[in-house]
Amino acid sequence: MQLVSKCGTIKVDFYPVTYADGTISQRLIYKTVTFGKDLQSKRYINRKDMDHEIDSRVEGYGYEVTELHTIPQLFNSALCCAC
Repeated sequence: MQLVSKCGTIKVDFYPVTYADGTISQRLIYKTVTFGKDLQSKRYINRKDMDHEIDSRVEGYGYEVTELHTIPQLFNSALCCAC
């Protein structure tokens, strides 16, 4: 899922996560934040945090849902610090 700020400069993307054996994580989501054209952060979050963040950004800050990402991203344990 992609959320875009009112002014269009901030994009937050959420992707499903797949492991090397092909299984899709039921717990983790890969999140990226882009400001303009520059990637600001990327990390794994749990689904509960994703749901809370989506509600907060859409309802509280007027972000718009612009895309639905369904292609899982391969899990990279180097990015995961407190999964």
